[in-house]
Amino acid sequence: MRLSKALAKFGESQPTVPVRIRYFPFMIDPGTKADGEEYMAYNRRRWGGDGWTTSMKAMGAREGAPYANWKTWPNTTHASRMLMRAEQYELGDKLIERLYRMCYEEGENVSLRETVARAASEVGVPGAAEYMASDQGLAELEAQLRGAKAGGKRVSAAPTFSLRAGAAAGGFSGAQDTAQWLSMLEQCAEQVA
Repeated sequence: MRLSKALAKFGESQPTVPVRIRYFPFMIDPGTKADGEEYMAYNRRRWGGDGWTTSMKAMGAREGAPYANWKTWPNTTHASRMLMRAEQYELGDKLIERLYRMCYEEGENVSLRETVARAASEVGVPGAAEYMASDQGLAELEAQLRGAKAGGKRVSAAPTFSLRAGAAAGGFSGAQDTAQWLSMLEQCAEQVA
């Protein structure tokens, strides 16, 4: 949502600078149960509570995404492999935005194949249900999880992005607010000029 807002603003001010965003798979906790875990139980077990989410939720609230219904700590295996497929059709941004909304605002469990398939179908990924019913993409996902790099650095956080605006590129991690995204896009555009 924040990225989409920044891209729209950037497109208005820099319509001739092409932008390419690539999402990299990363599992915060590969030990998360396959079907995900109840949000608070997971946070208590892993960190003693969910206090670490306070600033993230505050930033989200300012941007219209307050994490109002986050019920499940997801296992991101199926979401990550569908994201790789969605990017083949230039639908990665739409899919990730839909999955985030489902997980954090609608209380859905995006660990589940059927939830991911529904999200992918909603944004137009061809053959989403069939893909999710299979194990296609698992080997590729495992390879990417072992060796993914963004901007020359190993992916070690979620989310991690590789940003390309014109000829300038960089890799970074962490949630960014709309103003930070816009600033990074503008810095890349300045390097092109």
